Amino acid sequence: MNLASLPMYDLPELARATDAWWSGLAQHMRREGVEDVPDLLTRPPELKSHWLSRRLLMSQTCGYPLTHELRGQVQLVALPVYACEGCYPDGFYSSAIVVPASSNIYSMSDCGRRRAVFNTSDSMSGMLALRLSASAAAASQGRPDGEPFFAALSASGAHVRSLEALAGGRADVATIDAVTFALVNRSRPELTGAVRVLGYTPRVPGLPYITSLQTPPEQTERLRNALRNAIQDADLAGARAELLLTDISFPEPESYDLILQLEQEASRWPLA
Repeated sequence: MNLASLPMYDLPELARATDAWWSGLAQHMRREGVEDVPDLLTRPPELKSHWLSRRLLMSQTCGYPLTHELRGQVQLVALPVYACEGCYPDGFYSSAIVVPASSNIYSMSDCGRRRAVFNTSDSMSGMLALRLSASAAAASQGRPDGEPFFAALSASGAHVRSLEALAGGRADVATIDAVTFALVNRSRPELTGAVRVLGYTPRVPGLPYITSLQTPPEQTERLRNALRNAIQDADLAGARAELLLTDISFPEPESYDLILQLEQEASRWPLA
């Protein structure tokens, strides 16, 4: 049996909507002639081996793994488009620069020698976006190359836990995926109400749908057709609205090279 997952925005409170989106999408895949479409999503405890499985029919990853550990090992299928602040009609997105609501921080420059938190080291939105913002502030302040920007840096394991660290006073700044921030704002307004958005980081290609490198080209095109139809399916409107999904785009794989370019530009200053 093939494997499918949609792990990137699969918050517990959205599991029903995520499952409904997959169920409808799976129906459209079968109508397009895709074989061995799983009825249910897999929610694997470890994603890298799952993404690299020869049986992977569809999943969603972050742009950073796509350009690094998954580079040349999976196929780009499509790019979902989300409707919220920090997202764009072509599927590109930014991260929100977030600080505690009660803090005296009003710009990224104010974050120098403060405590930063990020989700995981392989995250575009949580780690590289933080590095980009810190590097821009360091450059504007004329800091010497190699001088750490923050006083401390810690990994939370998830964007929601980064928000909890900010709200609880255990950290001073984080960059949070714009879609995640909007979804958490709906389900846990008391959490997002305890923080404040300073602004948004540079726009980059969003979190793509992928398939195994072994998926035949004709099968991959059927997956794309199924996505085109599912995004227009009135019966899936409720699930799409809950997930903030509004469209599907089909960028060239080379568009993700922007992430590599930005990573190189941000390498002059260590975070901590």
